Amino acid sequence: MTTILADVAATDISAAEAFCDRWKKAWNDHDGDAVAALCADGLVYDEPALGQTAHGPDSIRGFVNHMAKMFPDYSFTRLGLYGEVTRRAALVAWRFSGTLAGTDHRVEFHGDDRLELGEDGLITEYRCLYDYKSVLDQIAAAPAPASA
Repeated sequence: MTTILADVAATDISAAEAFCDRWKKAWNDHDGDAVAALCADGLVYDEPALGQTAHGPDSIRGFVNHMAKMFPDYSFTRLGLYGEVTRRAALVAWRFSGTLAGTDHRVEFHGDDRLELGEDGLITEYRCLYDYKSVLDQIAAAPAPASA
């Protein structure tokens, strides 16, 4: 497995891209186990929009599964990858697109993942930033879900 190591954090672009490609693929496959496998046991998962900080890979696994239920066809498109020059960290800019479950209503927004990696190449700190009000406004504009 290619990892981002301290001495190559800013210079090994291919390692950073490979890691971020695995991160994106795991999310786009709606694979909570694969996303969690990229995270350290001591993961600190911070999502200010939701007003919570969670800990450990199970927290992110649960969130991936929740997203897949809310937006069964969701996908992320990477818009940019920015590497830190002094430590093992990257900022991944992305665009989310997904259909709200039970409707044909699309929700789309931009966000950034700040990923801090340990020496083993696993994510130790993950901070996800996006405009939560915009997301809520889009969800509120959706028609009522179709009844079963």
